[in-house]
Amino acid sequence: MSAPDAAVPTPQPTDRPTKRKGRTAGWVILFLFLLLVALLVCAGLLARDALAARSSLTEAIEKVPAVEEALRSGDGAAAEAALAEVQPLTADARSNTDGPLWWLAGHAPLFGADVRAFSTAAWALDEITQDVLPPLAAAAATVSEGGVQVHDGTVDLAPLTAAAPQIESAAGTMSTVVDRVDALDVADLHDELAGPVVDLQDKVDTLDGLVTTAHRTTTLLPAMLGSDGPRTYLVMALNSAELRSPGGIPGAFAVIGTENGTITLGGQAATSAVGPFPGGIRPLAPADEELFGLNMAVYVQDTVFTPDFPTAAPLAAAMWEASQGQVVDGVLTLDPVALSYLLEATGPVDVAGTTIDAGNAVSTLLSDAYAELEPGDETDAFFAAVASSVMSAALSGGTDTGSLLDAVRRATSEHRVLVWSSHEDEQDLLSDTVISGDISSSDRAADTIGVFFNDATAGKMDYYLDSTVQHVASECSASGRTDTFRVDLTSNAPADAATDLPWYVTGGGISGTPPGNIRTDLFLYPPRGGRIVNTIADGTLTGSKVVDSHGRAVATLPRELSPGQSTSVTFTVTSDGTGGASSSSDTRQIDLWSTPTIHQGGLATIEVPVCG
Repeated sequence: MSAPDAAVPTPQPTDRPTKRKGRTAGWVILFLFLLLVALLVCAGLLARDALAARSSLTEAIEKVPAVEEALRSGDGAAAEAALAEVQPLTADARSNTDGPLWWLAGHAPLFGADVRAFSTAAWALDEITQDVLPPLAAAAATVSEGGVQVHDGTVDLAPLTAAAPQIESAAGTMSTVVDRVDALDVADLHDELAGPVVDLQDKVDTLDGLVTTAHRTTTLLPAMLGSDGPRTYLVMALNSAELRSPGGIPGAFAVIGTENGTITLGGQAATSAVGPFPGGIRPLAPADEELFGLNMAVYVQDTVFTPDFPTAAPLAAAMWEASQGQVVDGVLTLDPVALSYLLEATGPVDVAGTTIDAGNAVSTLLSDAYAELEPGDETDAFFAAVASSVMSAALSGGTDTGSLLDAVRRATSEHRVLVWSSHEDEQDLLSDTVISGDISSSDRAADTIGVFFNDATAGKMDYYLDSTVQHVASECSASGRTDTFRVDLTSNAPADAATDLPWYVTGGGISGTPPGNIRTDLFLYPPRGGRIVNTIADGTLTGSKVVDSHGRAVATLPRELSPGQSTSVTFTVTSDGTGGASSSSDTRQIDLWSTPTIHQGGLATIEVPVCG
């Protein structure tokens, strides 16, 4: 037998693996330590930058209102000076909230959304101060230094044309800022940052309106004043003594032409020179025909039964073309109160031996003329002559431009001036402005509540109608927000109006309304998607006819007053919403539109709670 194999020694553990594990653990500890140090350093750097950015932003935000105020007042030099103090601060804040560390922190759990919001706020304010406000300040400086002048009927378009490209670029930047800032969800933020972000969103939206207005002005005015070729516009002078939704029945017409900024006054015409058109000048939308009747397309005086000016104006333009053979590029309206504002700037005018000034324009046009002139063509001709004389005085160049602009701003802010363009691109820009009168399709008017008056007396008795429209209350409920409004009407007609006033003023009973009485049809417009839940007339719950028009459940209600009598109508509307309570500071603004009368303007902005 062979000898047994030698025993093979069993390997014994050595200390090498133990040393390797020890070294590996040491490296891990060292790495974690260095990572912790790096994180602490990064956190320190982030904290340092955040504090510096917060300091700069706080100081910048305190100075921004001075820029806005200077822009709104048209003081371009002051705006530029204030802006020079703000720009270095926003640039510093932006640089301190940018880079890889801020990107990483913005994707971290717990506080990532706050970091992103803070960085976005700094970016947005810097974009605004560097690229948005400077063109606005420069444009304001041009205007305030007399760069835009009216001389001998010509508006100097050069400053507006020069500013247009920069304003357009600013509007594009502002649109990007609005999108990013509005995309911030405050629900993801801690309370300490949520409030300031909401304030930023509100201020950005407000500033966006200012930029949009500047963009529309520099884009629309040159084109509409004939920079690209001659234009022709139809002016409808509205007569507030016989109310229609936008302010009155068309009392006279005038034509103005524009070319390279030069404005010329063309022919004039009475309403009797336009139509009627049996069967209608063009088909009406079913809702319009049901609400206002076919006469809206038959008589030019009734085109403005509807408060939606983009519906009324094309009808009037088509009637003018059919009657006069003249195609117009747009339609404008103004009422006697607007004329009185212009007279404050121009001074008095003499028409047919009568001196018309700011103090007597309304009474002369809406009362005295009917007592002293033959009704019909003679009163219409006088009305047209006054309107033309006032416009000629305003365009002569002898009026201070600032005073003239103030008069126009005042009239437009009360919905006493409306403008429609037949050019689709221009009308798109006009749509969301106060001068468009677009209640059917504009975004701005989606939440608008409307109260409109249409005379049913067939006379000129509304000179004696005193009206007020006011917001009474708002509250949140489980179904959304409800808003309550009150309409008060009073007849100030003399007690013997039936016999003392001319038949042309009382209507002579031809509409079925007794002479001396005032009959008014109310048209109540809830917000789009909303509805009127109750209507109370003189303390009694009452029903009303309701017609769906462009997403609004429009209610109509007739009211009739004898001399000295008053009536009060209260109605409540609901708006879409998620319901629930709201804090006292959680509010928003909506527009209340109404028919402008000789006593009250047609536009008010009201505060309502945000429900949900």
